[in-house]
Amino acid sequence: MKRRDLDPLRDILSLQERMNRLFEESLLRGRELKPANAGAAWTPTVDVYETAEAFILLAELAGVNEDDVIVTVEGDEVRLRGERRLAGPRPESFERLERSSGTFARTFRFEQEVDPDRVTAEFTDGLLRLEVRKAHVPGSRREREE
Repeated sequence: MKRRDLDPLRDILSLQERMNRLFEESLLRGRELKPANAGAAWTPTVDVYETAEAFILLAELAGVNEDDVIVTVEGDEVRLRGERRLAGPRPESFERLERSSGTFARTFRFEQEVDPDRVTAEFTDGLLRLEVRKAHVPGSRREREE
Protein backbone atom coordinates (compact mmCIF):
# COMPACT_ATOMS: atom_id res chain seq x y z
CA MET A 1 0.00 0.00 0.00
CA LYS A 2 1.41 3.36 -1.05
CA ARG A 3 1.62 5.95 1.72
CA ARG A 4 0.06 9.30 0.88
CA ASP A 5 1.84 12.34 2.27
CA LEU A 6 -0.59 14.15 4.53
CA ASP A 7 -1.01 17.86 4.04
CA PRO A 8 -4.00 19.04 6.09
CA LEU A 9 -3.73 22.62 4.76
CA ARG A 10 -3.92 21.43 1.15
CA ASP A 11 -6.93 19.25 2.00
CA ILE A 12 -8.71 22.16 3.72
CA LEU A 13 -7.99 24.52 0.81
CA SER A 14 -9.27 21.94 -1.66
CA LEU A 15 -12.46 21.50 0.36
CA GLN A 16 -12.88 25.28 0.59
CA GLU A 17 -12.55 25.61 -3.18
CA ARG A 18 -15.19 22.93 -3.76
CA MET A 19 -17.53 24.64 -1.26
CA ASN A 20 -16.99 27.99 -2.99
CA ARG A 21 -17.98 26.41 -6.31
CA LEU A 22 -21.18 25.02 -4.77
CA PHE A 23 -22.11 28.40 -3.31
CA GLU A 24 -21.23 30.16 -6.56
CA GLU A 25 -23.47 27.85 -8.55
CA SER A 26 -26.38 28.22 -6.13
CA LEU A 27 -26.08 32.03 -5.99
CA LEU A 28 -26.31 32.33 -9.76
CA ARG A 29 -29.85 30.90 -9.54
CA GLY A 30 -30.01 28.84 -12.67
CA ARG A 31 -27.60 30.94 -14.70
CA GLU A 32 -25.12 28.70 -16.39
CA LEU A 33 -21.56 28.92 -15.15
CA LYS A 34 -19.19 27.03 -17.39
CA PRO A 35 -16.40 25.24 -15.57
CA ALA A 36 -12.90 26.58 -15.79
CA ASN A 37 -10.79 25.45 -18.71
CA ALA A 38 -9.66 21.88 -18.05
CA GLY A 39 -6.10 22.87 -18.96
CA ALA A 40 -6.04 25.76 -16.51
CA ALA A 41 -3.33 25.66 -13.86
CA TRP A 42 -5.37 27.58 -11.30
CA THR A 43 -8.74 29.23 -10.93
CA PRO A 44 -9.14 32.76 -9.60
CA THR A 45 -12.14 33.46 -7.39
CA VAL A 46 -14.78 35.73 -8.89
CA ASP A 47 -17.78 37.42 -7.28
CA VAL A 48 -20.64 38.14 -9.67
CA TYR A 49 -23.67 40.29 -8.99
CA GLU A 50 -26.33 42.07 -10.99
CA THR A 51 -27.62 45.64 -10.94
CA ALA A 52 -30.54 47.02 -12.93
CA GLU A 53 -28.23 48.07 -15.79
CA ALA A 54 -25.22 45.74 -15.63
CA PHE A 55 -23.49 42.62 -14.39
CA ILE A 56 -20.49 43.21 -12.12
CA LEU A 57 -17.59 40.74 -11.86
CA LEU A 58 -14.89 41.08 -9.21
CA ALA A 59 -11.95 38.76 -9.90
CA GLU A 60 -9.09 38.20 -7.45
CA LEU A 61 -5.98 38.27 -9.60
CA ALA A 62 -3.19 38.87 -7.09
CA GLY A 63 0.19 38.56 -8.73
CA VAL A 64 -1.24 38.81 -12.25
CA ASN A 65 0.05 41.55 -14.53
CA GLU A 66 -2.76 43.60 -16.07
CA ASP A 67 -1.26 42.92 -19.53
CA ASP A 68 -1.63 39.17 -18.95
CA VAL A 69 -5.45 39.32 -18.65
CA ILE A 70 -7.77 38.98 -21.65
CA VAL A 71 -11.49 39.74 -21.36
CA THR A 72 -13.87 38.85 -24.18
CA VAL A 73 -17.59 39.59 -24.29
CA GLU A 74 -19.93 37.98 -26.80
CA GLY A 75 -23.69 37.43 -26.71
CA ASP A 76 -24.51 36.48 -23.13
CA GLU A 77 -20.96 35.39 -22.19
CA VAL A 78 -18.00 37.00 -20.50
CA ARG A 79 -14.68 35.15 -20.67
CA LEU A 80 -11.62 35.84 -18.52
CA ARG A 81 -8.30 34.32 -19.56
CA GLY A 82 -4.79 35.01 -18.45
CA GLU A 83 -1.67 33.88 -16.73
CA ARG A 84 0.02 34.36 -13.39
CA ARG A 85 3.76 34.03 -13.82
CA LEU A 86 6.28 32.99 -11.19
CA ALA A 87 8.34 35.87 -9.86
CA GLY A 88 11.80 34.75 -10.96
CA PRO A 89 12.93 31.21 -11.72
CA ARG A 90 11.27 28.27 -9.99
CA PRO A 91 13.48 27.12 -7.11
CA GLU A 92 15.08 23.70 -7.43
CA SER A 93 13.99 22.81 -3.90
CA PHE A 94 11.51 24.42 -1.55
CA GLU A 95 9.83 23.77 1.76
CA ARG A 96 6.36 24.69 0.54
CA LEU A 97 5.01 26.16 -2.68
CA GLU A 98 1.32 27.07 -2.22
CA ARG A 99 0.76 29.97 -4.60
CA SER A 100 -0.46 28.67 -7.92
CA SER A 101 0.83 30.02 -11.18
CA GLY A 102 0.13 29.39 -14.83
CA THR A 103 -2.86 29.94 -17.06
CA PHE A 104 -6.46 30.40 -15.99
CA ALA A 105 -9.79 30.62 -17.80
CA ARG A 106 -13.28 31.41 -16.55
CA THR A 107 -16.49 31.79 -18.57
CA PHE A 108 -19.70 33.31 -17.25
CA ARG A 109 -23.05 33.09 -19.04
CA PHE A 110 -25.86 35.46 -18.10
CA GLU A 111 -29.61 35.25 -18.54
CA GLN A 112 -29.57 38.07 -21.10
CA GLU A 113 -27.17 39.42 -23.68
CA VAL A 114 -24.61 42.00 -22.72
CA ASP A 115 -23.24 44.90 -24.73
CA PRO A 116 -19.58 44.25 -25.69
CA ASP A 117 -19.13 47.95 -26.47
CA ARG A 118 -20.13 49.04 -22.96
CA VAL A 119 -17.70 47.20 -20.71
CA THR A 120 -15.55 49.00 -18.19
CA ALA A 121 -12.60 47.47 -16.40
CA GLU A 122 -10.66 48.64 -13.38
CA PHE A 123 -7.59 46.74 -12.17
CA THR A 124 -6.47 47.84 -8.69
CA ASP A 125 -4.38 46.01 -6.08
CA GLY A 126 -4.89 42.61 -7.70
CA LEU A 127 -8.66 43.00 -8.03
CA LEU A 128 -10.23 43.23 -11.48
CA ARG A 129 -13.64 44.90 -11.51
CA LEU A 130 -15.63 44.47 -14.71
CA GLU A 131 -18.90 46.26 -15.28
CA VAL A 132 -20.66 44.63 -18.22
CA ARG A 133 -23.69 46.63 -19.32
CA LYS A 134 -26.81 44.75 -20.35
CA ALA A 135 -27.72 44.90 -24.02
CA HIS A 136 -30.65 47.08 -24.99
CA VAL A 137 -33.63 44.82 -25.58
CA PRO A 138 -36.13 46.01 -28.23
CA GLY A 139 -39.60 46.46 -26.75
CA SER A 140 -38.21 47.04 -23.29
CA ARG A 141 -39.89 49.40 -20.87
CA ARG A 142 -37.31 52.13 -21.58
CA GLU A 143 -38.00 51.97 -25.33
CA ARG A 144 -41.77 52.14 -24.78
CA GLU A 145 -41.34 55.27 -22.63
CA GLU A 146 -39.36 57.12 -25.35
